[in-house]
Amino acid sequence: MNNVFFEARPALRYIRDYARATRISPMTLLLDVLARVSALTPPTVVIPPLVGASPASLNLFVATVGGPGTGKGLASAAAAQLIPDIRGAVTTQPASGEGLAAIYANRVPVPEEEGGHKGETRIHCVTPRALLRVEEIGALAGASSRQGSTVTPTLCSAWSGEALGAFNKLEANRLTVPAHAYRLSMTVGVQPAASNALFANVGTGLPQRFVWSETTDPDAPDVKPDRPAGGMPCDLTAIPQDPDAATFDAVYQAATIRDSLGYTPTELRFPDEAYRESDTRRLAVLRGAGVQPLDSHAMQVKAKVSALLALLEGRMTVSVEDWQLAGQIMDESTRVRDRCLEQMHEAVQQSKADYINDSEEARAQAESRKLETAKRSVLSQLERHDSGHEGIKGYDISRMLGRNGKSAYDAIEALYEAGELDMILDGDRTSNRVWALSS
Repeated sequence: MNNVFFEARPALRYIRDYARATRISPMTLLLDVLARVSALTPPTVVIPPLVGASPASLNLFVATVGGPGTGKGLASAAAAQLIPDIRGAVTTQPASGEGLAAIYANRVPVPEEEGGHKGETRIHCVTPRALLRVEEIGALAGASSRQGSTVTPTLCSAWSGEALGAFNKLEANRLTVPAHAYRLSMTVGVQPAASNALFANVGTGLPQRFVWSETTDPDAPDVKPDRPAGGMPCDLTAIPQDPDAATFDAVYQAATIRDSLGYTPTELRFPDEAYRESDTRRLAVLRGAGVQPLDSHAMQVKAKVSALLALLEGRMTVSVEDWQLAGQIMDESTRVRDRCLEQMHEAVQQSKADYINDSEEARAQAESRKLETAKRSVLSQLERHDSGHEGIKGYDISRMLGRNGKSAYDAIEALYEAGELDMILDGDRTSNRVWALSS
């Protein structure tokens, strides 16, 4: 991303300068900052339906691309310095679909004074927010590859703010989290060679839900600059406070959000340009225009990024500039994602080539060993059965070698060329010729 983008606002400039002073990719740091802004924002704050009829969640997924040792986790630590308060969000790693629901909810006994019976429980909201961190995509792939794992579809649902959990016959094991009653953001480290763990899930829509950055900074200065003075110039005071704990409990127990429970979603305001662009894109799809599968959620991701840029500036209204800056971020995200995909294919092809080369080398070594064994057997048989050097036909030598007989003729020819055998009687083939040890 060029410097013009980061010069657009004081907060963006500060993030760039802080990144340069700590030798971190500025775009990666920015996206990690936005992930933390998402995590601290109450789930009551939603994106209006730019198309369709349902509001969208601010839950954000970030993929940081880099090879081993390139500092994919450094930006998360730096972002925590810039946005230290994320309102007690749980920070963990996803292990299973069921485990995601358990981050937010558990079951507690119903007090006797409230009419509870022995063993009766009810849903309790443990926390309304989480910031997941997956250091390497392989860990997520491992969790999703377990038999019966639901982690991938559950993450896709969580990105959209849909209900989590599933109905269980045993009430004690029944954990459900209502739609738009939780906040979940996630950052994932991605090595290009291992990125198939994400790209293999194109059919489920998982990689399409990420905004992508990389650990490199081609414009990093030779001399590391000082850290910028003061704190980051942002204003998070416009972000509403959470509903109280009792309200969350009521919503979780009702398994739905509604005004009567005191839980009122607040829609961010978007500019007309955002509605027009979203509608134009949707209309094209509706009329049958082809969409690159990896771009199928691009508008939703752009809407989330633009909303978080506005919140970082202390606004609940997304400006045209927010929308345009988000567009630049999406362009960079697409470039990084496509390059990562290209590098993954290159790694796969190289792996296949290495496998073929290794296989061919192994076959050549096996054939060489087989030939040496056959040569030793030919010499041994001639020593035992032709002490008078009268010669034995190649065909008979082959029979004497038993299981090594298939290599007998090659062994005879090799020994003859090396001067270890004499041809006593010529013939049209090695099998018809008569052979003896060299005298």
